[in-house]
Amino acid sequence: MRFAVNVPTSAGSSEYSTLAFCDQIDWPTQRDYGRLVDDLGFDGLAVPDHLMTGDGATTECMTTLTGLASETSDVTVFPKTVNNELRHPPLLAKMGATLDGVSEGRFKLGMGAGWKADEAVAFGYDWPDAPDRLRAMEEAIELTKRLWMEESVTYEGEYYCVEDAVCTPHPIQNPRPAIMIGGGGEEFTLRITAKHADEWNFWGPIEVIEHKLDVLESHCETYETSFDDIDISWFTRCIIRETEAEVEAVLDEAPRFRDPDEDDPMSSYNNLIGTPAEVASEIEAYRELGVDEVDLEFVDFPERVGPELFVNEVVPEFR
Repeated sequence: MRFAVNVPTSAGSSEYSTLAFCDQIDWPTQRDYGRLVDDLGFDGLAVPDHLMTGDGATTECMTTLTGLASETSDVTVFPKTVNNELRHPPLLAKMGATLDGVSEGRFKLGMGAGWKADEAVAFGYDWPDAPDRLRAMEEAIELTKRLWMEESVTYEGEYYCVEDAVCTPHPIQNPRPAIMIGGGGEEFTLRITAKHADEWNFWGPIEVIEHKLDVLESHCETYETSFDDIDISWFTRCIIRETEAEVEAVLDEAPRFRDPDEDDPMSSYNNLIGTPAEVASEIEAYRELGVDEVDLEFVDFPERVGPELFVNEVVPEFR
């Protein structure tokens, strides 16, 4: 089982803020945390894609990821997940190919159709409805694969067209970097995953993941693709301490994680909260379900306590 860590790009007070010990984000903090994650031996380093969240600064995803790739040596680096509407896909393919070179073959492309309309509108982007965003994402994935593997590409889709486009140097990875799709929409997202993706990423409790996997497998049967060849990754936020008393102390600092209101987006997540034994027991249930990777956001960012304790006392249970 693999374990990756999320490096936040924003903090501060907002409905999206989940960091109890960080009010502002800056590059030195992100850099030092990325180095820590790499040194501790985690498998991956993820960066979310937003333009403006919280009430402070927000760093751009792909630029932040490139910086982290240069400051690390072993972790897979990936966006979790790129908002397809914010970048022209052929340019994103070029950025991904370049980043695979910068990271010496450690790049994975996480793709999504986006959900936060206000930041896109604030930056002057159009914001189509969800079906159009998802269909556009599907074309973006088709086009990206071809640009990464073919010498010259002409493509005429409903949303994107290129003529004799060349995306060299190609990525280092052969035949190309993995493509991960994030989201749980059963009609569009999981269908696109079954047809095009190497990995699927989502959040939520066991019963939600189990149901989504059944839907994904059904789409795979429709397209005659291999369900077993798709990696499954689960995103969760984590509060981990040696004792229950220490866990309670962190929850006092982050009360939103105790009992979120029903209309709180946090209520749909299944957060990893507890001692190492409790956290490992919960992860085991996901492993039995077929989850290959756990993507963690430590609520105590940028402190070292959570990542260090997790690596020392939880990860060995899954090696």
